[in-house]
Amino acid sequence: MVKFLIALLAGVLLFNSVKAELFKWKDERGNTIYSDQPPPEGEQSAIIKKEQLPPIITVPAIDVNKSSNAAEPESDTKARYQSIVISDPGHDAEVRENTGNVSISVQVEPYVFNERGDTVVIYMDGNEISRGSQTSVQLQNVDRGTHTLRAEVLNRAGQVLKASDTTVFHLKRFSAITRPAR
Repeated sequence: MVKFLIALLAGVLLFNSVKAELFKWKDERGNTIYSDQPPPEGEQSAIIKKEQLPPIITVPAIDVNKSSNAAEPESDTKARYQSIVISDPGHDAEVRENTGNVSISVQVEPYVFNERGDTVVIYMDGNEISRGSQTSVQLQNVDRGTHTLRAEVLNRAGQVLKASDTTVFHLKRFSAITRPAR
């Protein structure tokens, strides 16, 4: 009988914790906030069900210790690039920018890719963010957290002639979300 009462009590406690309310509202900057705590006073909110939550987006981790220098294809017409390096932000740098603006610079030696019809491609977190003859990019509203950068020089056929090592940077953005006092 005692085991039955303990199991019943545990079930009631578990049921009450699962039945918690979820709140959704927009902050003063228009960001959507989901929380199990009610919004700050004065904010309009809606109580939502778990089925109404957006899907969780996951991105596989990149091995930053693995060099991504691709072997140059053997041909008489290939460009002989000595190096391609992400020069800004530096590896493992902390970028403190509350608006999320990040400047990315790539150095290619020798700087002849434009004359040969080659292309510089820059990737952030595995996604292409720039393709063409530019070696610098200004990104806006980048999410805070750790990000990876990589750059490649491609020939006209799309073959990788030279690739940079993967660079990691950490974007620090101030968060003004506060919880109501209890």
